[in-house]
Amino acid sequence: MVERFDTILCINVLEHIEDDQGALRRFAEIAEPARAHVLIFVPAVEAAYGNLDAALGHYRRYSRRRLARMFDAAGLDLHVLKFTNPIGLLGWMFNTYVTRNSAHSPRQIGLFETLVAPWALPLERVVPAPVGLSLVAVGRPRPHHP
Repeated sequence: MVERFDTILCINVLEHIEDDQGALRRFAEIAEPARAHVLIFVPAVEAAYGNLDAALGHYRRYSRRRLARMFDAAGLDLHVLKFTNPIGLLGWMFNTYVTRNSAHSPRQIGLFETLVAPWALPLERVVPAPVGLSLVAVGRPRPHHP
């Protein structure tokens, strides 16, 4: 007997799994069909992939289209798919293409947490981000028909 779950939550995990499609398919298989949610938080914008991603062990970053197709192929109906943290993307791109660093400095993190996050993250609840550092996706397994 397969154990079923009503919630599957992955925060910055899928990008570390070589067979990410297989993992998402497995999540759909173990999700309780009638009421489960599969929530995924992954790095966005494939063009932002660089030294920092490689240092963190990321195989990839995701586009909206790619993640939507993955959910569909896994048998998950997508209910939410949105970008988050557009300003964080600027910092990520700066480190990827300008400084070519493989880590954020403590100073960068401190500036973001004190000067940006207090106003930018609540603003996203009101104004949807057109692009961002991450994607949030929520899906539900499709009913199985014999």
